[in-house]
Amino acid sequence: MAQIEVVTYLPAKVGLCRVCDLADAFRIQLREEAWDVDLSALMQALDEVDAPVRLTSPFTLRGLYLMIRHGTGRLPLVIVRGRLVHAGPVGEPKELAKKIRDALSVAGGKSRRSPPLRRPVSS
Repeated sequence: MAQIEVVTYLPAKVGLCRVCDLADAFRIQLREEAWDVDLSALMQALDEVDAPVRLTSPFTLRGLYLMIRHGTGRLPLVIVRGRLVHAGPVGEPKELAKKIRDALSVAGGKSRRSPPLRRPVSS
């Protein structure tokens, strides 16, 4: 199981309909490219850390759940063993790598389960 989970946009081409496929046959570009400008800085920081990483798209139910759970829509989200370590643009990759290593060492190798969601109590 991954100790680090990152919620971020991944490079993708998005098309809306079959017309896009037909246009591709005539070399007409109708798809929108979505690239995360921080992807290289993020990957550089993750490369410095020796731990399994799970990449999650914010367009999935899990990605949406993690953004709601941690109360932020600023991407990328870096979550170490269920705890939010970083949210928002990556400024300095070395600083992010240090935050991740510190979060990995604090838990001491023990996996923490997140608390269950509680239902509101009606009066």
